[in-house]
Amino acid sequence: MSLLKSKIVVVPLGEVDYMLVNRLAADLGPVFNRGVDILKGMKMPVEAFNVVRNQYYAMVMLSKLERIKSNDRENVIGICEEDLYLPDETYVLGHADILSGTAVVSLFQIRQEFYGLPEDDMKIYPRLYKEAVHQMAHVFALSQCRNPKCVNYFSQIMLDIDNKSEKFCDICLRQLTKQV
Repeated sequence: MSLLKSKIVVVPLGEVDYMLVNRLAADLGPVFNRGVDILKGMKMPVEAFNVVRNQYYAMVMLSKLERIKSNDRENVIGICEEDLYLPDETYVLGHADILSGTAVVSLFQIRQEFYGLPEDDMKIYPRLYKEAVHQMAHVFALSQCRNPKCVNYFSQIMLDIDNKSEKFCDICLRQLTKQV
C-alpha cells in the first residue's frame, strides 16, 4: 500500500480558455486535499466524434484520458468546449469513471449562448467549477447527493447548477473525508 496521496491532473481538450483551466486547477486541489498538475493539452479525439449526433462520446473521452495517466494514483479530469453524450442521454455536462480515475466536463451547454441568451462570463466559471467538483466527487467514490444545495447534487438543468452551493453538504463532506 502506498502512503503517497493521489494527485489530480487537469487536461485541456481542444480549444479551451486556459484562464478557466488554470483557475479550476488552483481551486480543485484544496477541495480534495490533493496536488494538481495541468497538462499541456490534447486534441479532441476524432474517434469520439459521432457524425450523426454531432457530439463527442464521453466514454471514448475517458478512455483517452486514462491513457495519459503516468500511474494509478493520478486522477485525470479533461475540460472541453464540445458537446458530449452517452448512448442513453441526449447530452451530458460531464461524466466520470471511478475505475479509471477519469472525468470529463464540457463547457458547451454551460455557456449562456447555448440557450440563446447573451454571453455572461460571470456564470461560466462557477458552473464549470461546480460540475468539475461533482464529477471529481464521483472519481473519489461519492454517489450523487439528494440535497439540492450540495455541490454534489445531480444537476439536470442550469438553474440547478446556479442554485447549488460550491461546497459539499455535511454528509458528503464526511464521506469524502473517508475516501480521500
